[in-house]
Amino acid sequence: MNITEQAANELKMVLDEFNKPGAGIHVFSTQGCCGPSIQMDVATHIGNGETVISLEGIDFFVSNDLLTKLADVTIEYRSNTFRLAGLQKTSSGCC
Repeated sequence: MNITEQAANELKMVLDEFNKPGAGIHVFSTQGCCGPSIQMDVATHIGNGETVISLEGIDFFVSNDLLTKLADVTIEYRSNTFRLAGLQKTSSGCC
């Protein structure tokens, strides 16, 4: 997993506003009508079944089942949104 400078700066601002020591970015998968979706949220601590990946001074709490899938992904920030560049889709479209 990698992160661009702009994405790192944006996430650092989010964590600064959250203002909880030890907080990081929780990266997990949810099931939607179009198949699995990767989500990010602020978390106060690492959860069970997660691994910490530190990038640019940010701790990412990544679900263990996503480690292989996210190995070649770069977190980008453009047009006020985060994007996981290089993420291989598992479904061909929405229902």
